[in-house]
Amino acid sequence: MSTCIDCTALEAELRSTLSEKRLVHSLAVSQTCKELSFQYGEELDENILSACGLMHDMAREWDGQKLLSYAYDHSLVLEDEEWAYPVLLHAPVAADLLAKRGFPAQLCLAVRHHSLGSIAMGRMGLVLYLADYLEPNRSHLDKQIRQQLLKAPTLERLCLLVMEMEGQYLQKKGKVRAKVSQTLYEYVQGGGRL
Repeated sequence: MSTCIDCTALEAELRSTLSEKRLVHSLAVSQTCKELSFQYGEELDENILSACGLMHDMAREWDGQKLLSYAYDHSLVLEDEEWAYPVLLHAPVAADLLAKRGFPAQLCLAVRHHSLGSIAMGRMGLVLYLADYLEPNRSHLDKQIRQQLLKAPTLERLCLLVMEMEGQYLQKKGKVRAKVSQTLYEYVQGGGRL
C-alpha cells in the first residue's frame, strides 16, 4: 500500500461494516488523533494517523468466538489478558487484518496496542491510545475533565493521567491492570518516552 491512504474509501468501508455508534466513535478517534498530534507537536503523517484512528476498531463488533477463532487460526501472539477477555482481541485482530492489507507497520503497531497500551506501541500508538480514551463522544469523561486532561504538558504526562483514571476505574471494579499496561505505566512514570 502506498503511503497515501484513501481515508474516504476507508470511511465508506466502515459505514458498511460498523454500527452507527462505532462509526461515530471511529471518526471521532481519527479527528482526536490529529488534534493530539498537532497540540503536542508530533511529526506523524496525518494521512496515516487519520487512517489509524478510523480503522482501530474495525473488529470491535465481532463476537468473542469469532475473535478467538481468528486469533487461533492466525497464530497471533497475545497477552494473557487478551485470551481471558476476548473483547480485547479486537485490537490484535484488526492489526493483523490491516497488516495483511499492506497498511504501514507503525499504523498496525498502534492498532495492535490501542486497548491495553504497551511500551512497544510507538508515538502513533500513544496518540491512538489516548485519542481512543479522550474522544469527545465518550461518556466516561465530562467536558470539564477532558479539558483538564488536555492541559497536560506532554503526551507522556497525559498518558499517566489517563492511566491513573483507568486504574481508579479498574480498582472500583475489583480488577487490576494488565501486565503490559502496568509495564507501560511504570515506564512512563519513570520518565520513559515512547
